Amino acid sequence: MAAGCGGNRAERDYDLLFTNVEPIQYARILCRGIPMQDQHTCMTSVLQHYHDTRWDEPDPSEVTGGPFVVVFADDLYRGAYVSNPFISAFTVSNGADICRGRYDAFAGDTRADFHVRCDDGSRGLANIILDVDGRNGVGRLDLDDGRRAQIVFGHRAVGGDFL
Repeated sequence: MAAGCGGNRAERDYDLLFTNVEPIQYARILCRGIPMQDQHTCMTSVLQHYHDTRWDEPDPSEVTGGPFVVVFADDLYRGAYVSNPFISAFTVSNGADICRGRYDAFAGDTRADFHVRCDDGSRGLANIILDVDGRNGVGRLDLDDGRRAQIVFGHRAVGGDFL
């Protein structure tokens, strides 16, 4: 019985199609590399953007694409994604390096993992999970050189200084 009451939550199950992502989770990921004295301002900005856009009706282009942010421990990559049910892709950059990810069921991909290649030669896999609204979400990226990153995507989740 005590094992079920532990304080450590299991890592997010990225094999799920969707999950409930709280706005504070977006803020924690996006603002984690920000200096401590600026984190409150950053997190407040992310939360405010999320709440300000909750009733906005998306433009048609916002349904099939939007902002995509990859947050490494010491680096931030910004870009965009495009998506349909069978093919999805993203491109992000930190200003010096570009990383591209692609999922293509028509090419034989049997899992919804993005095959990622970066201009610096690193490769890896990214996996995302949708928020319950189906247009925003989070994810993770594992590169073959051992670097790991977290992902935030979507118009409500990514806003302000992160666009």
